[in-house]
Amino acid sequence: MPLLAYSNSIHGGFIIDSEFLILQDPRLQQATAENVGLILHHTYWWPFLESGLYRPITTLSFLFNYSVLGNATDPAGYHWINLLLHILNILLLYGLTLRLLRSFWPSVFVAALWAVHPVLTESVTNIAGRADLLAGAALLSGFWMYLKSTEASGLIRVAWLSGLMAVTTLGVFSKENAVAILGVIVLYEFALWKDRKQLKGLLLGCLALLPPFLAMWYQRSVVLASSHPPNILFVENPLTGAGFLTARLTAIKVLAKYLWLLVWPRTLSWDYSYNQIPLVQGSPQDWAAFLTVVAVLIVAVILFRRNRLCLFFAGFAFVAIVPVSNLIILIGTMMAERFLYLPSIGFAACIVLGAFEVGRRVQSRALAPVFLCLLLAAYGARTLVRNADWKDPLALVTSGVHTSPNSFKTHDALASEMFESDHTFSNIDSVIEEARKSVAILDAVPNALNTPIPFTNTGLYYERRGTRLARRDPQGEALESIQSYQQSLQFLIRARSIDKLAGARYLKEEKARGKLDSEIVPPGLPQLYQELALTYWRLGDLRNAYEAAIQTRLLAPDRADYGLLSAILLAANRKDEAAIVLIEGFLITHDSNLISRLRSLYVGGLDPKGCAFTESPTGPNLNDSCEVVHIGLCKASTELMDIYRRNQKQDVVAEIEKNATEEFGCPATRRD
Repeated sequence: MPLLAYSNSIHGGFIIDSEFLILQDPRLQQATAENVGLILHHTYWWPFLESGLYRPITTLSFLFNYSVLGNATDPAGYHWINLLLHILNILLLYGLTLRLLRSFWPSVFVAALWAVHPVLTESVTNIAGRADLLAGAALLSGFWMYLKSTEASGLIRVAWLSGLMAVTTLGVFSKENAVAILGVIVLYEFALWKDRKQLKGLLLGCLALLPPFLAMWYQRSVVLASSHPPNILFVENPLTGAGFLTARLTAIKVLAKYLWLLVWPRTLSWDYSYNQIPLVQGSPQDWAAFLTVVAVLIVAVILFRRNRLCLFFAGFAFVAIVPVSNLIILIGTMMAERFLYLPSIGFAACIVLGAFEVGRRVQSRALAPVFLCLLLAAYGARTLVRNADWKDPLALVTSGVHTSPNSFKTHDALASEMFESDHTFSNIDSVIEEARKSVAILDAVPNALNTPIPFTNTGLYYERRGTRLARRDPQGEALESIQSYQQSLQFLIRARSIDKLAGARYLKEEKARGKLDSEIVPPGLPQLYQELALTYWRLGDLRNAYEAAIQTRLLAPDRADYGLLSAILLAANRKDEAAIVLIEGFLITHDSNLISRLRSLYVGGLDPKGCAFTESPTGPNLNDSCEVVHIGLCKASTELMDIYRRNQKQDVVAEIEKNATEEFGCPATRRD
């Protein structure tokens, strides 16, 4: 059944998070002790940022795919591992339900219904869902081992408890929600206390969970100590900007939405950011959500007296969703279908048990199997259709716009994918139309709670439109081109206002942690300032263009446009500085185009002795024995060291300094 339902998922690409977590993570490219050490000592999203997530087992599993199995950039191998993990979890669930229900067909239907439920596609079909699969395997196998330990004694019990400890360790280092194993065990003993009375077994089980939990807490504390505290964006989770009561009531509303998705998974989405789920305001939809949750609680009370196993499975769903529900602590997102991977087990079990109970009451043995088979067919077909959305980024974000039309992120993502898909920019008007829908959703959000990225992207699209118009017809389109640049500037200035407020908060938080100014990495969005520099340049505003370009170089020296910065300096008749900038860019990027520009500068008068370049079979080379080049190399090296020192990249500083002194003969710099 799962092979059929997921038969069209194997050739899907690296979508959204998967691209960053796998294709752009240098730790995965070789199976070495050094890379394993980097995985263990850095967070999940390194090297892009040190986030609040620490999932080394998940990252090690990607390393296994990439380097050990040799899958590298071929997604099929990653999909097969995901599918095999899901099948393992299906078998574990079947074994557990058979053990608990002691009935073959209900156990088969529970496992089968869960196996093909469409909400699971974000965990199974999406490669980045690996974390959910590993945590699920740990929880299911850990619960099974706990049950075995309560039936054993002596060394056999110790062995089962050791197994529980081991798989829980793997689970909590795969994804944080694996801690729900504690709640599942306690819930089970509570629900079946009358029959089991396993106080000793429960205490021993909890004791076995203590080392993994302490290990996770300790290692996370060590790794996260050097990283900035995670910043939960309001636009990603609007509950962070609401009052305590409003936030929790909205979280309850989200629980009702989860329940509806489990019952009727017709419209599935990869994103539920602002403003897809409005905060509660007492609308009819809000009341319907509250009444649904109340109804579920009433059913749970009834089950407590009539069917303890059904109560356990219903409670299982709640326990599994609580860590990511925003009821206790606010997390980085308001709602996500991947959070339903484990809770949907409880839903599947309750549906199956309910169907068989109804069949028993109406004295129809065929009712439950027929109904469940029809439900399996419907869910399996929906999963097949949903898998197609995960085949490539454009398909996914397009589906997201249809199912989450009020989310700023779905429109921003679709505009970005459309922009990247056509490098001639012939579709730029359609791209801008989609981007404007994103910023329109965010327009009313105060700058202090907003994000600069969609505004930056919209500014980028308008700038490209202006450039395209100018190139197509320099005379006839001049006015319209300037208007596009001016529209670009409006969005970029809004983005800069948002970015500066975020940067001020960051600096305040870092200083509160005891850091000195010299120890704080400069905050800011490099792409924003790069686009600002280019747009100001297009509009002839050299002063602002220069300031934005300098800020870009400070924030991301590896990605700065040194050609643009040099052109700005040349336009201001600062030729010596323009030459230094070109040397800086070449030292970092080794871009031959920068050498061509530098040669033009030297030929144009900066090199009166004509010694700046020497000819070789591969082309012109900088002559570092020429005085003007030697001075330029030393100045450029000094500036680069200052920039990287401010970015806390001492290893790069040391490398540049070594090259400056040993290769170029520059004097050693002072380290104050």
